[in-house]
Amino acid sequence: MSSNAPQAQQAQNDPFTPRREHGGYWRARKVGKGRNRHWEFRGRQQDEVVKAVLRKSKFFLITPALPFIASVLGLIVVGALISINPSGDSFWVFLEVIMLILVILTGVYFAYKDLALWWVETYIITNKRVLIWKGLLSPRREEFGVDKVVQIASEQNSLMSLLLNYGDVHLYLVGGKQPILEKIHDPKRVRDLFEKVTDEYKQNKPAKEESHQNPQNEKLQNALAQLAQKEELPTLPNPDEKYTRYHQPGRVRGPLRTFGGPLHLPCNVKYTVDEYTVRYIQRARSVLIGKYIIPVLIFLGLIISLFYFPSFDLYISIGILIMIFVFIFIFIDYWDDIYILTSKRVIDINRKFVFLDEEHLSIEYGQIKDVRVEVSNPLYIALNVGKVIVETPGNNPDLTMRVIDHPFAVQDMIYTIKGHKEKVDKIKSANERKEQLNQWFGTIISTMEQSVLGKGVPNLQKLDLFTAAERASALGMKVVPVGEVSSYPNIAPGLIVSQNPMPGTLVESKDPNERPEIHVFLSRRP
Repeated sequence: MSSNAPQAQQAQNDPFTPRREHGGYWRARKVGKGRNRHWEFRGRQQDEVVKAVLRKSKFFLITPALPFIASVLGLIVVGALISINPSGDSFWVFLEVIMLILVILTGVYFAYKDLALWWVETYIITNKRVLIWKGLLSPRREEFGVDKVVQIASEQNSLMSLLLNYGDVHLYLVGGKQPILEKIHDPKRVRDLFEKVTDEYKQNKPAKEESHQNPQNEKLQNALAQLAQKEELPTLPNPDEKYTRYHQPGRVRGPLRTFGGPLHLPCNVKYTVDEYTVRYIQRARSVLIGKYIIPVLIFLGLIISLFYFPSFDLYISIGILIMIFVFIFIFIDYWDDIYILTSKRVIDINRKFVFLDEEHLSIEYGQIKDVRVEVSNPLYIALNVGKVIVETPGNNPDLTMRVIDHPFAVQDMIYTIKGHKEKVDKIKSANERKEQLNQWFGTIISTMEQSVLGKGVPNLQKLDLFTAAERASALGMKVVPVGEVSSYPNIAPGLIVSQNPMPGTLVESKDPNERPEIHVFLSRRP
């Protein structure tokens, strides 16, 4: 039995082996006990871990279930009336049969049309991919890797969706495709979970690191170290330095600027390892002034009314108090409507109802197709305000900065940061290549030093036999005197006159246990 287990496991992971994967009514199920309990589904790879199994919010079962619920209540009411008046005519019995038939029909229709389809429409998020299952009698499956996702956004457009905590999660893929996880519970948590999964996937990518040895020669070590010296990465200004007081130890890295005025609500944006804030962009002050015009006029009218209608001073005072809260709300809403330029992306922060909801859309600089500025009227030209549109290719959403100060300067700023990121990426790539070359050359030189191959014959001329033997031995060679020659005018007797091989020659020993020989001729003694 155990001998067949590896073959069964191999067949399960082999994509060319036909097998049943759609799982029927059960797309995924929990198996195991206690702490070992985990999600399992057909077709799961050996090293694949299920992070979440999602369905539409259960709230969406209430509306389609209303006919079934109404028929059940009708059957209960008819049954109660019959029990109260057991001597009733056959009409009540007929009505009870009709209600029973309605219960069966609406129940079967709800069970298949809504409940079963709700159950099988499953979103499975693993550490490698996302699977979207739909359909019961005609099952469909859509699958894509987490490395294909370039943007993630959650959407809750209504107050009901905020109160019931449901919404959509949009996944923007390479190539413009846009799958949507529809009407799921707690979409912001799912968005954050998916961002964490993608970050873990990028961090856990196997790095090709090869061990190498450094040469023993100090000059070669210094030369390699100088060639492998990495270029320092340039940095951009970080406005979060003035918000360090809001930093919370243990909190996931993100913008340090808070929201909600005195509430100091943290931003839900999560930064990657080497990402940081470069600039916060506030909407133009003219936007705030425009929002204040009508409330200020109402407030002044209430103040004046206190003098002309003293009998209504209580109601007018309440109105003044309400307008003060309106002023505060307008200011907080304006203050919280910002755009963030980070070292990696452009982010649009959109808070709703002060503290109830926050949505954000982000575009990485590598995904930017164009940045346009639109100044729509002469008044905006005079006030130096306008609209900056960050365009992306395909069906990916564009990001629009509406009515901001100095729009052309912001456009230049985005291009500057984009160019800075490209420069940083090039420097990182160059540093990685230097590290790779350092490993390669270090390994080659060390191998050449440790082996006979590649060792040059030293220059032994004009050395005595003892000194020459020491120098050759340090390089793994040995000196063999083969004769004497007549004295040379500039060489004293007993010193080496000539050698074979010549200095600098690369030698190789046929037997690794033997040292290469250097044959030398000595100057003849008188």
